Amino acid sequence: MYEILRLIRIRTIAFAALTMYAMRYLVIRPMLDINGLALQMTGWAFFLLVVAVCCLISGAYVINDYFDTKSDRISGIKKVVVGKSISRRVAISLHTVLNLFAVSIAFYLGFAVGVWKIGILFLLVSGILWFYSSTYKKYFLTGNLLVGILASLIPISAIVYEIPLLNMAYAELLIETGTNFLYMFDWVFGFAWFIFLNTLMYEINKDIYTVEGDRENGNHTIPVKLGIRAAEGIITALAGVAMISAVLAYFVEFSASLAILIYIIFALLLPYGIYIISILSGKRKRRFQLWLIRLIMVLCLGVSVFLRHFFFLIFAD
Repeated sequence: MYEILRLIRIRTIAFAALTMYAMRYLVIRPMLDINGLALQMTGWAFFLLVVAVCCLISGAYVINDYFDTKSDRISGIKKVVVGKSISRRVAISLHTVLNLFAVSIAFYLGFAVGVWKIGILFLLVSGILWFYSSTYKKYFLTGNLLVGILASLIPISAIVYEIPLLNMAYAELLIETGTNFLYMFDWVFGFAWFIFLNTLMYEINKDIYTVEGDRENGNHTIPVKLGIRAAEGIITALAGVAMISAVLAYFVEFSASLAILIYIIFALLLPYGIYIISILSGKRKRRFQLWLIRLIMVLCLGVSVFLRHFFFLIFAD
């Protein structure tokens, strides 16, 4: 059982679930509350959505490990599961079951909210993740960008089923006021942006430590094509973009909140700074660097804790 949990990356699954629930209850719901409106997707339906997303992510990790067994061994990755404690046949079967379950739930929820085409998105992502593991990750930049984009869809998935239900429930109000619910996407996209940047940093950082296996396997990652120093420079630049984005977010959206300013300085800018120093030091501290960027992902999500009070402070009459 423990090996299965390692294979599906239980910590990543927990983060994905936490992200979706944070978007629903700490970002989307407060924006509705200040206008006297309510969430329309039931808690049970949302739970099923979270399960579907987590199954999709788990399936992606399983198939990725299935194709990466050889390169991971060459790179000296100790936690190789597929081909050792879990057979390749079991791995491919698990991948199939997880994806069928995820896509089935997605179509069920799509029909329930009257937008069945949303289910096609899950089917498409499932296919992309297969081809990423087998093909796309071998192409220069393509693999990293693709993973970053797909990771950024996690917070967005928390709202795509909610919007159609809100439109149906408050159709008359929307017509009378000439408004819509698309403004909620702006806030969710903000979190998606940081998840994209952090995931991109994580993937490039991870590639630094699998460069030998990637070279042997024909994967044209950034460290393989441009060298480790160039990869470290790109990671540093991405971290700089994230820091600038955090500062801009404060001055554009949160300048009225001292609490958010303090949080951004000590929970975001400081960890990013430590991460950059670690990268530029030239010391190959794989576990520390990857652990730190995972922590930063959680800390970025932590901004949502402040939003309910912030929305009522700024927007409530």
